[in-house]
Amino acid sequence: MLLLCAIPLLWAAVMDYRKRIIPDWTWIAIWLIGIASAFLLPFPALYERIAGLLLPGLCLLLLAMRYGGVGGGDIKLTAAAGFCFGLNALAAILFFALPPACVYAAATRQRSVPLAVFLCIGFFMYAGILFIYGLTC
Repeated sequence: MLLLCAIPLLWAAVMDYRKRIIPDWTWIAIWLIGIASAFLLPFPALYERIAGLLLPGLCLLLLAMRYGGVGGGDIKLTAAAGFCFGLNALAAILFFALPPACVYAAATRQRSVPLAVFLCIGFFMYAGILFIYGLTC
């Protein structure tokens, strides 16, 4: 499942970095992979997937409404990844993604960062750790 999400996530990162736009097909593909895996795999549980969809998505939506700087594509991509991987895995991905994003924002003095790039970095770090420790299926 992780490898299937790599292509849309990489494409979202490239497009977000170049044009600051995340194509709709990327988050839709990740969301559809999540739906298919919900029927095929026993983990993460459905309640964890729904929590992964709603909690980060709503938090980013509130941040976007209050402070700006978070685009709709970032919100949809994060919510789709949360549904696909579940809340716990998304928390690990964000653990690896958000510190470099904050450093990038401070170094470039930008209020808005290409979040898909850092989600992609966090995803590959998380997938690499799972691969190293043999935790993938």
